[in-house]
Amino acid sequence: MRLPRLHPAAWPAWLLLSAAAQAHSPYLKPNTFSAEPERKHVTVEASFAEGGLRPDVAMKSESFHLIGPDGRRQPLTPAAVLKDASYLEVPLLAEGTYLVSSGVRKGRVAKAVLRQGQVHFTEGRDETQPGDLPIEVQSLTRADVYLSRGRPSAVDYSTEGLEIYPVTPPQDIYAGETVTVRVRENRQPLAGQTLTVIPDGQQYAAHKPAEQHYSSDAAGQVRFTPASAGLYLLQVRVRQPAPGNPSLWLSHTATLTLEVLPQP
Repeated sequence: MRLPRLHPAAWPAWLLLSAAAQAHSPYLKPNTFSAEPERKHVTVEASFAEGGLRPDVAMKSESFHLIGPDGRRQPLTPAAVLKDASYLEVPLLAEGTYLVSSGVRKGRVAKAVLRQGQVHFTEGRDETQPGDLPIEVQSLTRADVYLSRGRPSAVDYSTEGLEIYPVTPPQDIYAGETVTVRVRENRQPLAGQTLTVIPDGQQYAAHKPAEQHYSSDAAGQVRFTPASAGLYLLQVRVRQPAPGNPSLWLSHTATLTLEVLPQP
């Protein structure tokens, strides 16, 4: 199902949090992942896409930010906000690796019920069953990407919230080689979470590869091997009750855009 071109804040809450929202994923895509030493900025596209990384609905956030090689956090303001995408001009003042993030974006609150430990959305529909516990669900989304200027540097920055952390250095990922990432929240590993790997650029492929799903191990880690070079979007969703408020659940979605290089 294709959604109308509205900003996600205007979509019905049940739709944002249902299977349809799974198709529209937040992403950040730079015009280069590895800038030459003399290049002092990178342009990053911020949008929601259905399937591949083709802009469909502009991403808006008050928390766009950059963390540089020195670990300092710097807010970012879009240079342009169009209907389909926002564009960030990211300054690269020193050599090394940078984290660009949308920050945590709050969505709408949806009506739902807790049924046998699982969240079922009910807003706009009458599907309640005996034993259902009424709850509300707050949508929270975050998109990340790592990029470098010149020689890459370590990337274990001080971050908060749900994220997909690249254990394999993000500028050293090659087709046919194992990639390791860690699902973590407030820098603590999350086990048993489903990570979805979505290959980009498949709209013209005769045989489109299916999305791959993996479960994080006890250390929060997922290992996968990309078959071909290109861009990949990694996504994880974690739903849990809000601290101190069992009637409110938080639905966190985090994505990470990776560039997989061809074998040299």
